[in-house]
Order: sequence, then structure tokens, then C-alpha cells
Amino acid sequence: MAYMSLKNQKRIIKMLIVCLAVAMVLVIRLVYIQVIKSEHYTQMAYDQQTRERKVAAKRGTIYDATGEKVLAQSVSVNIVTVTPTSIDSDKKEEIATKLAEILELQREDVLVKLNKKTSSETIASKVSEEKAKQVLEYISEEEISGIRVDEDTKRIYPYGTLAAHALGFVGTDRGLNGIEAYYEDDLAGIPGKIVGSTDGRGRETPFTNEQYIEPIDGKDLVLTIDATIQAITEKYLNKVNTENQCEYSTAVVLRPSTGEVLAIATTPTYDPNDPFTPYSDELKQKWDTMTSEEKNNALNDMWRNKTISNVAEPGSTFKIVTATAALEENVTELDNAGEFNCSGSMKIGGWTIRCWRSPRAHGAQSLREGIMNSCNPVFMQVSQKIGIEKYCEYLKAFNLDSKTGIDLPGEASGIMHDPNAMTAVDLATTSFGQTISITTLQTAVNYCAVANGGYLVTPYVVKEIKSGSGNYEKVTESKVVKQIMSKETADGILDALEDTVETGTAKGAIVNGYRVAGKTATGEQGRGENKKYMAGFAGIAPVSNPEIVVVVNAYAPQGEAGHGGGTICAPIVGSIIDETLRYLDISPDYTLQENSIKEKVIPEVTGKTVAEAKKIIEEQGFKIASDTTLNDGDIIKDQIPKNGASLMEGSTIRVYTTDEAKQTASVPNLYKLTSDVAISRLRAAGFNVRVVGSGFVLSQDPAANSVIEKGSIITIKCVDTTDLP
Repeated sequence: MAYMSLKNQKRIIKMLIVCLAVAMVLVIRLVYIQVIKSEHYTQMAYDQQTRERKVAAKRGTIYDATGEKVLAQSVSVNIVTVTPTSIDSDKKEEIATKLAEILELQREDVLVKLNKKTSSETIASKVSEEKAKQVLEYISEEEISGIRVDEDTKRIYPYGTLAAHALGFVGTDRGLNGIEAYYEDDLAGIPGKIVGSTDGRGRETPFTNEQYIEPIDGKDLVLTIDATIQAITEKYLNKVNTENQCEYSTAVVLRPSTGEVLAIATTPTYDPNDPFTPYSDELKQKWDTMTSEEKNNALNDMWRNKTISNVAEPGSTFKIVTATAALEENVTELDNAGEFNCSGSMKIGGWTIRCWRSPRAHGAQSLREGIMNSCNPVFMQVSQKIGIEKYCEYLKAFNLDSKTGIDLPGEASGIMHDPNAMTAVDLATTSFGQTISITTLQTAVNYCAVANGGYLVTPYVVKEIKSGSGNYEKVTESKVVKQIMSKETADGILDALEDTVETGTAKGAIVNGYRVAGKTATGEQGRGENKKYMAGFAGIAPVSNPEIVVVVNAYAPQGEAGHGGGTICAPIVGSIIDETLRYLDISPDYTLQENSIKEKVIPEVTGKTVAEAKKIIEEQGFKIASDTTLNDGDIIKDQIPKNGASLMEGSTIRVYTTDEAKQTASVPNLYKLTSDVAISRLRAAGFNVRVVGSGFVLSQDPAANSVIEKGSIITIKCVDTTDLP
């Protein structure tokens, strides 16, 4: 008995030890759960017993430079969500059918979401007010629980394609390109939420109040981009790209004193309201036959801001860099008569490098004449005087192997030769803008330095960030990186560039009333059968007090105008300068009379009798015309052209005394005709003419074959074609 009693005692002790160990483990576990991991399990309990629905913050608005025109904004829409576990299983098919009908969705897709075991599923976002109202009426009438309609936002771009590559666009919940992506943290704001109670199965509990946590809206942006200047730039960029059948074209307008981007454009473009749909007709036609990878590549190419992301050989617009180095190092002067010689080509390191004018030669020239004639041999000889080591110092000074620092994503760096491996041939070709590559924006920044007295500036597109309440405001200050040339050098090059427009290769950029400086470019991309050309032009105006720098590059032109920058891009830049300066209300440098062009302002005759109108029009040196019989007592209801514009004496004002449709006609092709013949043909077709320059027609606006109202003004730019590259 004693033995059995001892054995039981030992068993009891063991059991007690086990119980004590288990109790100790439980205590430790309890301490771990309630003390060490208390926050974790508290959150788990909270998550299990509550449901949060996100409330989108209103994304900041983007304004143009005037602060008045809205380029991007968020508008209120709705989001429809469901709690699958709160919906009666027997009604899911019926509900899926009705929601699909209202929201224009596939019934099967809605049903899949209704059958999920999740706590919340989004059925549709960006739902219009009308459709949201229909959903609310349906769930109210049928007394359906588990379906909610909450406020959401949708991003819209009121001006469609305008400034698309600069603005970018917004994806599901963040900016995916352009300013929308670069300034995401400022624009996005902080989302709010709606918090409600649920039971163990994730269903809403009755008689509970939801907690609403208000979102914080994003900040607004005011750009340096002016919507009007942007529209002017895009209009003419589309013109050069279409008429010359280019692969793509780029343009930028900068304020040289500050680096403000007044306009930046790439064409073909896209619509940020619908960024995943091909925009160009060419892409639309082949879209359905493309693979997923091809479509993705095509979309990325469509979105790319090629003005800052694509590098190419700049051609002769780069010659200002060589001229700067030469003048700063005192290896030559602008006007050393006959210092350089062009025989049509030049042999360097076993290579024969030709002038664009070859086999004809420019002969003996100064540096100024080399700039005016865009003569490659002059710049090769200049670069030899500078030397490789010193020349590379100036390439570095211009930051040509770096980015400009613009506040946009995707900017590329320029590509220069390695200074340690640069050869005499590399030096020669670089001197006139070949075998190196930079962006269109970098070219514009270079020309800003010439225009502003020698300073390298950082371009920027956002000038002000402000909260909707006005409590926070940040103004971007222009940033001068460094001085890269003396004011004397900058002024000398500017003067030579003005001569280039007045009497050199850039006469196509002449603008009535304003002094313009500029340089043509014809770059080459690839060699042999793969060779493609880039036509370019960089302009500065007005020379007396530079307000804008405009650069346009057209890639792989195929039209009858060839591939020269003086032929293709100079007239386009001239037109952008003309309209932009007049829009900015910059006073002209001289009157039309001083420019030997006899023009008079068109009078206002709308609202006057025919007899009164005839007298006013004829006193101004114009003629009156109409497609119907004019009686002296009839009242003029409309006139073409409108008052305020100016025309040559002898032009015709077409008037209308009734509400009949305006008469139209097709614009004739005037390319290469003499100005006299062009004027005659236009007047015979019922149009008025504005002539810039003299000689042969280089460009016309509107384009040939356009059908427009009779009496409209056709602007023709004329030059001596024998001087064009």
C-alpha cells in the first residue's frame, strides 16, 4: 500500500508539473498577446469589426500662365462598391443583370465580383451622376443592402490635346506622365475614408453610425505655359509636320531672361482624356493588327515628350557653341575679312567633309559670313584654331553632356565625344553640329544664353504651387546656372544671327515689324540607306530686347520642300514669333512703311449702309466685293477680313448684307512661284494677300488646297531661293 501511495504521489507531482508548465505557457502567451502584440491584435480586431471605404481627395487643378485657363482639373463623379457577403445569394444574378444594364458593363464580370468572399468589391468607378442616381433608386426600391454609391473624382483636360506632352495624364490613382507625374506629391492630396461596423462575417451591423474622415485636396499648379502661345506653337508645328510628311516634330518657346517655358510641343500628339486610345489616323488603321507588345511600344512612343526625351544631331544651330568658344578664346573676331576659306569641301584626317553648298564654294569669309552662310568649312577651321582640349571645355560649360534640369520627367542628356578619345575628325564634325546629339530643349537653352547676355538658365514649367485654401504658396524663382560667355560675345553672335535672317540663309524667318535673329539647321541621322534628315531653326526676337527664343525641329521630312531648315522650319518659327509677339503686345521695332510695305488697317464697316461702307473702304485704298447685288441702303451684316488687320492697298473687303452662307474657295499651291504671280493667282481665287520678303514663295499659310472663306488673308513668305541650303 505504501508502495502504491508513493507511486500515486509521484504521478500527481508530474501532473502538477505539467499543469504548471501549461499554465506558465498560457500566461506567457497571454502576456505576449495582451502586452507585446496588443497593438497588432487590436488592429486585427478593428479590421474584423470595421470596414473602410476610401474617399478620393480632389486632385489639384493645373492652370496656364494667366492663372485663368484651366488645363487640367478633377470633377466629382461616383464609385459603386458592393459587400458580397451582405447580398442575398438568391438575388445575385438579378442584381448583376440590373447593375450591368445601368453601368453598361458585362453581366458576367459583375456576377463574378458579387460571388467573391471579399469584404468589398468595386463594380465601377468614374460613374456619372445620372447613372449613380439610377443605382441608388434601384437599391432603394428593391431594398437591397450591400451596395453603396460614394463620391469619387475624374480627371479631365478641357483643352483636349493642348499641351498633352507637358501635362501628361492620370492613371487609376496617380499621375503617369508629364507634370501630372512629376508633381504627383503636390497634386494628389491625401485620401479620406468612411468607417463603418461589421459582424464576424463582414456584414454591416444595423443601427451603427459611419465615421467620415474628410480628404485633404491636392495643391493647385500655375504653369509658365501660356495656353494661347501653346496653341499658336502647336498650330504651326502641326503645319510643318503635315505638309512635310515628317515622322515627328518638336518645338519649344522660352523666355530667355528667366528660362520660363511659354510653350512646349511634340507632334503627333494624343488626348490625355483618353490616353490609351491611338490618336493619329495612321496608328488607328493598324491598331487591331498589332500585338500587345507592339501596342504598348506605340503608346509609350505616343506619350513621349520628344522635345526633351529624344536626342539628335542638331546641325548648324550648334554653330553658336563653336562661335562662342572662338570669340571667348580670342582666336578670331567676327569681322576679320577673308580669314577663312571655303572651296566647297575640306580634308581632315583622311576624310573629305563637304559644305552644304558643294560643289559650289563660298570662298573667302569672316566668321560673321560663315554664320550667315552656314558654311561648314569655316567652322572646321575655327575649331582647329581652338583645339580639342579647349573646345571640350566649352562643351562642358554649355552643360551639353547633362540635362537642363527642367521639371518634367523623362529628360535625356546630350551625347558628346569622350574628350580623351576625341579626334581631329570628331572636332571638325562637332564644330558644325554633327556626330554629337542633344535635345530640342538644349538647343533652346543655348540660344537663351545668346539672347540674355551670356547666362545659362534652367528651364521650368511650374511657376507657382498653391493650396485651394490659399494658406500655402510657393513661387518658383528663375535659376541662372552660370555665365558661359561675355555680354560682348553674346551681343556679337546675336548681331550675326540677325544678319543671317536679314540677308543670309534664314530669310524665311523674317517678320514684318520685328527684328529677328536666327540660325538654320540640317542635321543627319544614320548613314547610307538609313540616313534621315532633321530640319531645324532657332530664332530670337525681338533683337532689340529679346523676349522669346523659339526652336522647331522636323524629323525625316519627305515633302517637296526638301529637308533644309531654312526652307522648312524658318518660316514656321517666323510665324510663331509673329503671332506670339503680337499676342504679348510687344511693340514692333519699325513700322510697315519703314519696311517698304504699303499696308493699311482694315476699317470696321459692319452695321453701316453699303453706301457708307463703299466710301470708307475706298478712302482707305481698298475695294469692296460681294457675291450678291449690293444696294446702297442695305446694312452690312458681316465682312471678311475683319477690321483691325492690315492689308496691301488694292486688296478687297468682301461684305455680306444677308445671313447667307459664306462663299469658299480652295487655296492654290504657290510654292516657288514669284511673289507677283502668287499675288495674281490668289486675287483671282478671291483671296487677299500678305507678303513677307520678296522673290519666290517659300511658304504659305493657310496651306495649299485648304478650303476657306473668300476674302481671307493668305500669308506668303518669299525669299531668293538661290541662297537657301
